[in-house]
Amino acid sequence: MNDKRAVLAAAGDHHALVLSSFMLFMVVALFGSVFAGLNGDAPKEFYIGDRQSSAWKNGLALAGCYVSTSLLLSVTGVVATIGFDGITTTTNVLLSLGVLLLLVRPVQLSGALTLGDLFTLRAPGIAPRVAAAVTVLVVTAPLLVAQLIAAGSVTAALLGFSGLGIQQMCAVLIGGLVVTCGMLSGAKGITVVQVLAAVITLTAMIFASVAVLRLFHGDVDSLIASADAHSTRPGRYLNSGGLFNTGGTPHLDFAAGQVMTILGGACMPHVLNRVAAAKDTATARRSVRYAAGVVAFVCVTVVILGFGASARVGAHTILGAQSNADDSLMLLAGSLEGGLGAGLGRLLFTALACAIFLSVLAVVGSITLAAAGTLARDAYHHLVQHRRSDPARELMVARVAVLLFGSLGILLTVVSQGHSAALLAQFATSVAASTVAPVLIYTFYWDRFNRTGLLWTVYGGIILSVGLQVSSPSASGGPQAFLPNSDIAWFDHPTPVLVSVPAAFLLGWAGSLVGRRRAQRHQAEGTSTTSTVLLIGRTAAAPVSTAPTAVRRAVE
Repeated sequence: MNDKRAVLAAAGDHHALVLSSFMLFMVVALFGSVFAGLNGDAPKEFYIGDRQSSAWKNGLALAGCYVSTSLLLSVTGVVATIGFDGITTTTNVLLSLGVLLLLVRPVQLSGALTLGDLFTLRAPGIAPRVAAAVTVLVVTAPLLVAQLIAAGSVTAALLGFSGLGIQQMCAVLIGGLVVTCGMLSGAKGITVVQVLAAVITLTAMIFASVAVLRLFHGDVDSLIASADAHSTRPGRYLNSGGLFNTGGTPHLDFAAGQVMTILGGACMPHVLNRVAAAKDTATARRSVRYAAGVVAFVCVTVVILGFGASARVGAHTILGAQSNADDSLMLLAGSLEGGLGAGLGRLLFTALACAIFLSVLAVVGSITLAAAGTLARDAYHHLVQHRRSDPARELMVARVAVLLFGSLGILLTVVSQGHSAALLAQFATSVAASTVAPVLIYTFYWDRFNRTGLLWTVYGGIILSVGLQVSSPSASGGPQAFLPNSDIAWFDHPTPVLVSVPAAFLLGWAGSLVGRRRAQRHQAEGTSTTSTVLLIGRTAAAPVSTAPTAVRRAVE
């Protein structure tokens, strides 16, 4: 830990200048986002914006959703300390955009504002909306905490401190600012932040990567060799199996990690909202392509900076007394000041801090809006008011939902600060891969999917993914676990997706068969009883004809 403080001290003589520059940038970004969203007064605009953005703007905003602190900090740390598995993670982020491209057309044509709207395409009724609300909250809450943990750590580093208390205070401050911004601006303001986050992050990461390559005279082989020598796996740095090596099947766990990132990353609720915000299907598809280009450049820089962090700082210094390597990017920035000169070093340190702050604001803002949207529209508008709520009142409920959800996230962050943010992000991604992905694939590509199949898929996927994740080595029982001092692990794999994802698909298939037979039985009984029973049976069956015509055309 003392070595880590010594590295950060490379930028410590000028903390006042760095911090003042960072605070000025933060105020400008917040003011710009709030100002951009003040003229929206409809719930639809609050949830996803006005659907008037061009393809490049929507693509940059989508890239801002993808470039989270988990990618910038956690994945950079994995590359720095372990090597190959971090590189494959960046590849999987890009592959998840390929999966998203398959879902773009039907999602955009559905006209959905929330995940509940998507879940009710083939399964009308209140129960699918409740299932969607549960899914959104289970996915977004840990992801929100993961982002705020990283924000607290980075802001504390800017202040020159590394204590847990100051990190918690910084997380509360940043969280409060983000929640305020979300309440005032809605999706239109967050879109501005997402675009700014993508541009600033890409610029800062490219600048930092060039600085690292310059120190090694452009010799990538020399950079990799030095990173290998200073990693936790010298001689095996470019071999797989370092990240998922907690049980006896590292290659199976490695495959599970790929499935989790690819499916879960494409089906995050806030990412789907960003796709739904496009004005038409052609714009949506071009937006995903533009986003893939931006994210590809960021992923390349993440790998280069991971190499640089290992070579310049060293894996053992990065880890210090912690069980994670989330500080690797800022430690690298602090170590580069001596090689670049004081002025350029401070500029790099400040630029990366601003990029991380913007990524927090963009991702946390979009996550909070996704959660608030499902609470206001799916729970309040449909469940409480039975679709009779006043738009102004619904908008007020949405703003209150932002406040409540954000406050809960801040409270959980204070409790969780000091633990690995990557594990919380992994948890959220596992749940999304085990619930949202099967439901959307069945909804758009299987005509016989119905209400019973949807409910079995959602609740079965949540129970399996949450239960197995809590019982895994990544949650407890080891030095890198979220709870290293406890041991309740009995499931030998760090991620449950190779069990939960196939099980969710199987449950969806079996539930749809059960629901269809139940509907046929009700229909048969209805011929000799009442037409009311017949109507219930048809609703339970939820045939393809209940889906919107535009969606049917999209998937045919």
